[in-house]
Amino acid sequence: MAVRRVLITAAIALLLPISACSTDEQTEAPAVDVAAAPADLTWRNVAGLKVPTSRADGPARTSPPQGYSHTPQGAALAAANGQAALATAPDATWPEVVRTVTAPGPGRDQWAQARVLMSVSGAVDPAVATTFSGFKVSDYSPERAIVLLATSTPPSADEPEPLLAAYPVQLAWTGADWKVVLPTQADNIDAAEIQTLDGFTTWDEDNQ
Repeated sequence: MAVRRVLITAAIALLLPISACSTDEQTEAPAVDVAAAPADLTWRNVAGLKVPTSRADGPARTSPPQGYSHTPQGAALAAANGQAALATAPDATWPEVVRTVTAPGPGRDQWAQARVLMSVSGAVDPAVATTFSGFKVSDYSPERAIVLLATSTPPSADEPEPLLAAYPVQLAWTGADWKVVLPTQADNIDAAEIQTLDGFTTWDEDNQ
């Protein structure tokens, strides 16, 4: 069985603040809670990876994952589910998966070119499977979002503690759904080690 790591798929974008205008005065857009956990959260197994799923915020369909609420929580779930889908999609279905979970662009084209050169099958070994630990919506508008995904990787034989890391995932609201915007190689997006989950929302925070 192939051992796979969650693919890092993010690009940094400049987000413009959104405001609503009335005929006689300018008012601020309704505030959104970027720190709340998704409602009615459950976990599903995707080829050995535990992936967060919400009855309220999505995905409404899971094969491939799609159908998210137009909220920061929907964006966070799209980031995690998109990463898992891209990392575990077998050879027969990955073209449909990448079309469904990602937005068109040069990053997607480069990802597809690289994916054609490799073979993925089987499930991730639980002993090495990365888990989704939390998220932070670092920037949000109705059109796009940047979500920092925090993950935990089991320690190797010579490491005493699991490895905590975080990496950014950019998403765009297109086709009435959140889609991952894959980075290009030139974007050079990588994960950074973190010491704690301070500042992150744990997925089941509201259900504890």
